[in-house]
Amino acid sequence: MSTEPSPQVSSFRRKAKTPRDGAMPIAGDFDPGAAVNDDAHPESLSALFQNLVDPARGKQISLREILDALGERGYGALIILLCLPNFLPFSIPGFSALTGLPIAFFCVLLLLGVKKPWLPAKLLDRGVDRASYAQVVTRFMPWLVKAESWVKPRLPALTSPLGERMIGLVGIPVAILLALPIPFGNPPPAIALALLALGILERDGRCVILGYAASVLSFGLVGALVFGFYSAGSAVLGG
Repeated sequence: MSTEPSPQVSSFRRKAKTPRDGAMPIAGDFDPGAAVNDDAHPESLSALFQNLVDPARGKQISLREILDALGERGYGALIILLCLPNFLPFSIPGFSALTGLPIAFFCVLLLLGVKKPWLPAKLLDRGVDRASYAQVVTRFMPWLVKAESWVKPRLPALTSPLGERMIGLVGIPVAILLALPIPFGNPPPAIALALLALGILERDGRCVILGYAASVLSFGLVGALVFGFYSAGSAVLGG
């Protein structure tokens, strides 16, 4: 098997831009063997995922390897993954609890300052073919590179270790709100949590600010929904 990355991935490396703030380049010009430094110069997601494509790392790639590369940003990836089903136009009974409670657990870990998200070892060590992973990366890389033109490292205090603890503190009640079986009540807290998670992933303080604002708004919207259902129920029963 060739050790060269796919032509599509290589093309994204050539299109990389160097951020003005001195952080590592987006999607290119990085040393594949360099360690990820989350604190000083956080690697962009596109660069990180391209780094993991390197076949010199082995034929298999596991969730453990991906989360180790993401470091503390692994929380962001898992929270977004759990938020996605809550954007569906319909709700499945009990499904909000299956996603909201694990998010609350990860937020507790963030609040406690745990560096990496905890998952069962069997799940972490389950591997897939690295070539298949490379195909997936190649497919979504154009979208990720475009997103990184808007989402980028800034306002570092909001994603510092202390900032991540604050994200965990705010995320716990929002995740619990998501877990409640309220009809049509899933999207607002899911959007808020996804924005906070995206802020962690890309070290983007602006996303964190939007996530905080969306968290407050989600309680208002869900509260209005509950009040509306209560008023409608009272009117029907009273009539």
